[in-house]
Amino acid sequence: MPTLFLLRHGTLLPNPERRFIGQRDIPLSEEGRKQALFWRKELSSVPFREVWCSDLPRCRETAALIVHERPLSVSAVPAFREIRLGNWEGLTRQEVEARFPGALEARGRDFWNYVPSGGESFAMLARRVLPVLKRRLLALPPEASVLLVAHAGVNRLILMRYLALDMKDFFSLPQPYAACTALFCSSEDIARLGV
Repeated sequence: MPTLFLLRHGTLLPNPERRFIGQRDIPLSEEGRKQALFWRKELSSVPFREVWCSDLPRCRETAALIVHERPLSVSAVPAFREIRLGNWEGLTRQEVEARFPGALEARGRDFWNYVPSGGESFAMLARRVLPVLKRRLLALPPEASVLLVAHAGVNRLILMRYLALDMKDFFSLPQPYAACTALFCSSEDIARLGV
């Protein structure tokens, strides 16, 4: 069975106002680069067949630092981008509440299906991510190892499906910066990645 090493990108530059990030281009911090170098050392004995990542720069840089000097190319895949928060991106919670009255409450009532203005819901994220991941995993030889560097939302979604959890458990799955989880993907596990 293929082994998927699921890794969140490293720590970003500080965001003290806790502005919504989504797909904004926020670079790694020095701490984020150190975290990637840590995983370069820790994963140095894993014979990755392929390396995939979101095409956002924070994931591309994390992946490149991890596989530096290996004879591997990094495949940047737009489908693995973080959830698109549309017009909320770059705003604080207070600014969202002021510009889109009731939106945060509505999202809280049905976070899976709620679509922020100009953005996408978690259900839409699932329809974007899971078919691509499933297709790529099915194309791997049985004993292959692959690295996927993505985002908190994407990784939680994959973990939720892998563990056969209910969507209400989505935010209970920890995904701190640079978290890495090895998933041993049987055919049943891969089948659960269906939308």
